[in-house]
Amino acid sequence: MRTHRSTILISLGLALASTAQSAPAKTAKPAPTAKKQKDPAIDPKAISALKEMGDFLQKQQSFTVKTDSDTDYVLDNGQKVKMAQHGELRVRRPDHLRADVTSDRKQRQFYYDGKTFTIFGPQLGFFSRVAAPPTIGELADVLSQKYGLQLPMVDLFRWGTPGFDTSDITAASYIGPAKLDGVETDQFAFRQKGVDWQVWIERGAHRVPRKLVLTTTDDRSRPEYEVSMTWNLGATIDDAEFAFAPPKDAHEIKLGEIGKLPVAQTRSARRRQPTK
Repeated sequence: MRTHRSTILISLGLALASTAQSAPAKTAKPAPTAKKQKDPAIDPKAISALKEMGDFLQKQQSFTVKTDSDTDYVLDNGQKVKMAQHGELRVRRPDHLRADVTSDRKQRQFYYDGKTFTIFGPQLGFFSRVAAPPTIGELADVLSQKYGLQLPMVDLFRWGTPGFDTSDITAASYIGPAKLDGVETDQFAFRQKGVDWQVWIERGAHRVPRKLVLTTTDDRSRPEYEVSMTWNLGATIDDAEFAFAPPKDAHEIKLGEIGKLPVAQTRSARRRQPTK
């Protein structure tokens, strides 16, 4: 979009220059022109689509979603490098969740059965578990506020809830139609303090997000996080999928320590993942 707009401006500039060179050398009072109206910063269509997506997500009682993501890491010398990650989220509302996240450098598994939350690092053999509140939304709040942890794809449980607020969005626009892996979608762009983000929402009856891109704007390196999603709505998921049985050689540690576990990662790299 930016390249296309620049091309139009350059063409107009050349046309005006040509006219000025061929015009008679006299001073003419410019004709009054109507005041140009700016497009609204927030397109109601974009906000409406976001709310429709949220409402649809909250109505889904059982689903799985597979994710493929790329995250920018910034080296100490300022160079950005991308690291890939794959995941699968299994949800049975209101009180069951299982998430598996795997990258080249770490693996994490999350289990929630309505009573207990467990996070397990299979490569290192450590796990943590705590008593959990009765819903996924409450669990997300407790993990964030008490332990500084985020559930994978936590926005899926925020969009469409009574507490979901769009007032901090300073710009919202409809970019246009797009086809992702054969699926018809609409692309929307939003801007908030410190982050620009885009979402591709599936057309038709299933208003799910198919792709999300976040760009940190208050960092001069502008790191990005991009994730694509493949959905299975109405999936049947057994109770066993949400139950964690620790291996014999696994060791339990406090939940606050799980984020400090070492990973096979270059020491000169530090993660700068945009957050919304």
